[in-house]
Amino acid sequence: MSLINIPAKSLALSAEFTLPEEDEQKSLTSASSKTKLTPQSVQDVIGEFGLFQKLLYFLLWFPAAAMAVGVYASVYMEYTPHYHCVPDVDPKDPSFQPVYNPTDANRTCSIHEHGEITQCSKWVFDTSVFTSTVISEFEIICASSYLKTFSTTIYMSGMLFGSFFFGWFGDKFGRKAAFAITTLSLSTGSVFTAISPNFPSYVVARFLTSCGGMGLFITTFVIALEFVGTEYRTLCGIAIEIPFALGELYIVFLAYFIRDWRTYQLVIGIPFFLFLLYLVKIPESIRWLLSKGRVAEAKKTVCEIAQFNGSEKPLWTEDICGEEEEEESLLGDEPDNLGICSLLSHPTLRMRTLIMALNWVVATLGYYGLSLNSARLGDPFSSFALTAAMEIPSYIFCMLFLDRFGRKSILAFSQILAGTTCILAGVIPQEPEEEMFYLRTALSLMGKFGASAGFAIVFVFTAELFPTPVRNSAVGLCSTFARFGGMLAPVVTGLAVYASSIPFIVMGSSCCIGGLTALLLPETAGKPLPDTIEEACRIGSKTEKIGVPRIEETKDKLLQSC
Repeated sequence: MSLINIPAKSLALSAEFTLPEEDEQKSLTSASSKTKLTPQSVQDVIGEFGLFQKLLYFLLWFPAAAMAVGVYASVYMEYTPHYHCVPDVDPKDPSFQPVYNPTDANRTCSIHEHGEITQCSKWVFDTSVFTSTVISEFEIICASSYLKTFSTTIYMSGMLFGSFFFGWFGDKFGRKAAFAITTLSLSTGSVFTAISPNFPSYVVARFLTSCGGMGLFITTFVIALEFVGTEYRTLCGIAIEIPFALGELYIVFLAYFIRDWRTYQLVIGIPFFLFLLYLVKIPESIRWLLSKGRVAEAKKTVCEIAQFNGSEKPLWTEDICGEEEEEESLLGDEPDNLGICSLLSHPTLRMRTLIMALNWVVATLGYYGLSLNSARLGDPFSSFALTAAMEIPSYIFCMLFLDRFGRKSILAFSQILAGTTCILAGVIPQEPEEEMFYLRTALSLMGKFGASAGFAIVFVFTAELFPTPVRNSAVGLCSTFARFGGMLAPVVTGLAVYASSIPFIVMGSSCCIGGLTALLLPETAGKPLPDTIEEACRIGSKTEKIGVPRIEETKDKLLQSC
């Protein structure tokens, strides 16, 4: 039986040569990528993780770290040193200089003398750890101590607002515009914090800082994910969390050498303005441009990246690389102009949003629950550094196993690990003290491992479950719910007045429930990012496997047409 030869120009291969199915699909996809503009064809042109993406990803590590540096600088700025009342002295003695005396440490808010109680109006602070803090300068102690909790609530509210607003802003006006606004908010807020003349202005500046810091991290994360291919998405989606932990360690480094809070905050805030230089070269997300129908801009960006990577330019970029072309869509569909409401109006997206929001909330609750029980591992520098450093092994764990075992199984494991250790940390006996100290320390670090892994996974998982037009909004909305969890944590902690174990049982149980609900989500490992609602809804459905036609079917059609 003789073989029938089909011209290579028709099929880009000879009928005498049979390719495996995977190679057949790659061949057709490659041919399509040279003639048709789609998100997949764009990825084929610029590569999965080319030189440009590597350079961009490296540069994005710095703004990713800035969120931890800018927002959590208050750990040391709002440090409460030891203090006591300034003793009564002869006002005619000008040489008197109040000095902290550890023996007067019990005279903090009032003085008991001669059977009378006198409320303090002036205090002296221990400067052996920090020469000056927000607490010591503005005297946020005694009757005013509630203001420290108020400040914490306000900057948590700023993170909540920044998550929601800048998530929407990035989907509406583009990732590049969101990067610019969030950078300005973070940098100006940080500098204004350092020069605040009073406590109210300090709180307002911290609100502005936390808004920008949270918004910048979300925007940076989405940009990093949208420029890389499926093969590298897990690596890049998790590794972008590592600079967050490095940012926490950077805080410890600065605080160790700079003990004045104003100088410390200025050194932190001024370098943030350098991120504005990114706007000169950082491109707009190609996926976002295509979702908005801005095809000419997308082509131009693809052309520039392809030239930078040394890739072969496809046919659909030749017109825009060489000559100007009229604005017309090559996608074959109208651009999706979706809003954040579509996350709740569409049944499938609504269910995913609710489950992911729950996991974000309980991850936050678990994180704070374990922080409440974290043992004093030494001075404030080593304690904070150790818990921050524990995040890095959790990210490495995710990079190694997230693709192998899938998103939902590893998320469930991480949440249940954090929840279990949280429960155990609350119910273990307090005695004997020395042995229990090491056990509580081990549980705290294991819990931090699980909570950090959970946080890293929910970022990646959320971005993969939702389509491009609402991806930034989805991550922002879920992060908003996480801030509610952060504000809810002190309320749950207050249940300790009834029994010290209640807060940990509540928080730990919540983490376990969240981990179990994660198993209801579809698996996204190894699948391309969805660009439309239809593509997002097909993830995990029976209609998901819609591939390219087989070569044999294409041959038959061509033979019938001859």
